[in-house]
Amino acid sequence: MNAKLFLGISALALAGAVSAQTVPAEQWVGAPIPAMGHFSRAEVAADLSSSRATYASAPAEYRVGPADAKTGAMSRAEVAADERLWIRSGMGEVANRDNFDPNSAEYRQQMAAYQRMRNGPEFMAEVQRAQSTRTMSLARFGRGSAAAE
Repeated sequence: MNAKLFLGISALALAGAVSAQTVPAEQWVGAPIPAMGHFSRAEVAADLSSSRATYASAPAEYRVGPADAKTGAMSRAEVAADERLWIRSGMGEVANRDNFDPNSAEYRQQMAAYQRMRNGPEFMAEVQRAQSTRTMSLARFGRGSAAAE
């Protein structure tokens, strides 16, 4: 029995030793990275600017996520007015609950009220109020005119 066990273990060890071959590191890792780059600083900068130009004009189907927001799409007064209307319509309370349900009747009612105010004369009234508040605070603290926005 011991001889059979010894022969079996020896056969397995021999099979493992024969199948284990040494593989050069370059074959499974790749060529070593040189310590010094072979591109000059100007070449890297030119490649970066060309790739920015290429990816900035990439078609929408190649982009991931929402489209980039346009800088300055809304003024500070418009953002403040939008926030005030959001709070006044009750959306701040409805949307921040733990049991938030966008399909509930209460949420739809609050959203309709917000959209009505956002697209109605209330929005422009809030924008004018925010602009006048900002103008008064700038004049009070002597920071110039609000037209510099």
